[in-house]
Amino acid sequence: MLMLNANNLSNSKKNQILLSFAIIFSLILCGELAIRAYSFYLDALGNSTGRYLPDFPNPFDQIRTGIEFLFLNIIYVVWLTINKNKEKDITFIKILKNSSFFLLIAFAGYPITTDINLYIHYGLMYLNGINPFLNPASTFTSELSPFLVWKQTSTYGPISQLLFIFSAFFVAITPSLGIYIFKLICLLFHILNSYLIWGHLKNSPYKINVTTAYLLSPLLLYEQVTNAHVDVFISTILIILIICLKNYNYLAAIVTAWIGFLIKTLPIVWLPLIFVYLIKQQRWKILFSAIFISVAIIFATSLIALPSVDAWTSLFNPGVKDRVGGSLYSLIKNVLSYKILKLPVTFQATVFSTFKPIIFSIFVISYLIILVKPYLKKTYSATSFSTNIGWITLILFLFAAPWYCSWYSSVLLAIVALNIDSNSKRFVITSILFCSSSTVFYYLLRGIRLYDFLTVLPTLAVIIFWLVRDIQALKKPLKN
Repeated sequence: MLMLNANNLSNSKKNQILLSFAIIFSLILCGELAIRAYSFYLDALGNSTGRYLPDFPNPFDQIRTGIEFLFLNIIYVVWLTINKNKEKDITFIKILKNSSFFLLIAFAGYPITTDINLYIHYGLMYLNGINPFLNPASTFTSELSPFLVWKQTSTYGPISQLLFIFSAFFVAITPSLGIYIFKLICLLFHILNSYLIWGHLKNSPYKINVTTAYLLSPLLLYEQVTNAHVDVFISTILIILIICLKNYNYLAAIVTAWIGFLIKTLPIVWLPLIFVYLIKQQRWKILFSAIFISVAIIFATSLIALPSVDAWTSLFNPGVKDRVGGSLYSLIKNVLSYKILKLPVTFQATVFSTFKPIIFSIFVISYLIILVKPYLKKTYSATSFSTNIGWITLILFLFAAPWYCSWYSSVLLAIVALNIDSNSKRFVITSILFCSSSTVFYYLLRGIRLYDFLTVLPTLAVIIFWLVRDIQALKKPLKN
């Protein structure tokens, strides 16, 4: 699922080999997903007891497809390291045209996760007059009910719901059509995101390489197109938000963040940072306008879609409040449960409950530090601000998300792309490492305890490395 420009690189034997392997592994993985979809369909229809159905009932199938995805990422990384596109007059349309095969393959692949079934099911609920923010998915029966894993109230905002409703209209023809309509929307938004990055980097020497790398990232194509997660819309919001900030259009940035919140709750974390930034710059008129608009959005949303506290609470995913997975929390819990340690269950629970607030406090302290950063520095540019939005999002995933899924971090790559030529190497390296390790190992080792180690520890090691270097740099002047 990567792209190699065969026209420009036809004389390069290395690139021809990479292109061939990329095509082969993309087609194999697409075929694997089709076979898995058929077997899951049969298992779901025969699941009269309502038991949990894993994405892959056979661990060997999961590992095999995970290896195929891993190889695609390796090919992609090799391609990035050996190619530097030096064309200056290439257009976005040309990049898109050369990328079309791999974009279509990503679109054709059937989703490996079941979230998209839940999206369409929520849309069907609304079409039948049932509010999915107040009524769990299990209270309504649709053509997609046999394929649901999560059966709680909707955790996706009213704007996401509009896209779910639109896709649900096509379920009357066939459920698969509804799914692929939503996948088409995700594909179009992914292309839009790439175009926005292209436009923002118009004066950057990295414009072509960064846009192509983003457009054809195996991670993004797999998570945001093949599996069609709503995070593709959050990536759009994040890109527009950063562009607004860099163009000093702060009111538009506030509105964009609220629109993002009404898609998925993550952008609520960014809003206080923007308000503090406006206070620091003494943009009082904009600040009061932003407060008025925020109150108006909350009021309108309460009237139209979220009429009660329970409806608003639904957005914060209460169904996973006692769950852990793919996170530092689950890593600690798994270590405590190792049989070789022979720790009593009550002792494990006590230690874990002690560690939880300590881990979360790391996020809180980091958030407060980033919140006051505008007051600690004489110059605080929009680029620094956008990078700090990325840092706080990354820290949120690491220390404040006990239930973490690999596609959450895909939004970080938008910030990486927009700040690739700025002084943000640490954030770029750390984010790419976290996104890559969490996604690759999620699909390769999910359900295996080693997954938590490989997702969390490499990123923590890099962050600790940066901190140690900073501490050493502070000590040097003292010695002198």
